[in-house]
Amino acid sequence: MLNYQSRHWEENARSRADFGSFLFSAPDHFNMSKGRDRKLTVNSAEFPKIGTSLLSVTSTGHEIDLADNKYLTVMIPTHGQTRVRLDRRTTVIEEGAALALGPSERWTQVEGGRHEDYRANLAKISLDSAPLRHVLPVMKDTPVLPTSPLAVAGFKALIHYLFSDLATSMPTLIHRPASDLFAALVLEHIRMIFMMVEDQAACERPQQALVRRAEDFMVAHLEDPLTVPIIAEALGVSVRQLQNAFRQSVGQSPWERLTAHRLDKARRNLLSGAGQTVTAIAFDCGFSHLGRFAQTYRSTFGETPSATLRRGRAERCPASALPGQPG
Repeated sequence: MLNYQSRHWEENARSRADFGSFLFSAPDHFNMSKGRDRKLTVNSAEFPKIGTSLLSVTSTGHEIDLADNKYLTVMIPTHGQTRVRLDRRTTVIEEGAALALGPSERWTQVEGGRHEDYRANLAKISLDSAPLRHVLPVMKDTPVLPTSPLAVAGFKALIHYLFSDLATSMPTLIHRPASDLFAALVLEHIRMIFMMVEDQAACERPQQALVRRAEDFMVAHLEDPLTVPIIAEALGVSVRQLQNAFRQSVGQSPWERLTAHRLDKARRNLLSGAGQTVTAIAFDCGFSHLGRFAQTYRSTFGETPSATLRRGRAERCPASALPGQPG
């Protein structure tokens, strides 16, 4: 059995929409990115017998805050970029990569490429699904779960076939027994995504340990004029070893991770509203070029550093508590 829905919103067709119901049942915050001709399309195919929904998303850009404690979510961007922030760490998922997340509170921002919309496939897997209990990995301290790139590639192709079929005037997969057979294929692909990781773990552990050491070093020296060669030398590895470890473990370069840590620290300091200027905070967090800092900050958080600072000061000293105000 398969339940199929296709939902579409365009700014010129309706000025207001319940965006939250498009992707997740109860997001804390959901906004379309600023711009012209905004639109969002979500196709979803639910397989109740295996507790899994597959989604195809097309968007001009949006961001969402949510606390998800019922699902394991696999995100697979096919065009554009996905940025996910959780536990003060920002992860960027490029085209062709994937990110699997267990229960977590997270902020997600998506944006398309040049002159093209963002597109992605997602799998929402219920943690209460009996058929999947022996398939899913054990949830550990981190909500980020390792996946096998080879298995993800096959899963992406399977999802593409599913929605190509459902978009036709006479879809095959909407009816039994085809829908039941397809559900069995989905279950097997999910099993492979997480099972194949165990075979690769022995090779990946040293790289993951290197990344952890590098990130600890970055956080301890954010205000210093760091470069990738300086970090590599401090850890006793080559620049190439360090770059390969980051690319394969977190899908980012060492410099991108360093910038993400600096941005997170800058945002915390700005939100504290503790008397410093934007310039002082930028320098304290290791940024030497104020123009690039402001541009990168705005593209990451959707507002200027000065706007964050004003908001932080307003929350720290609300108008009702200022001298001369009643109460």
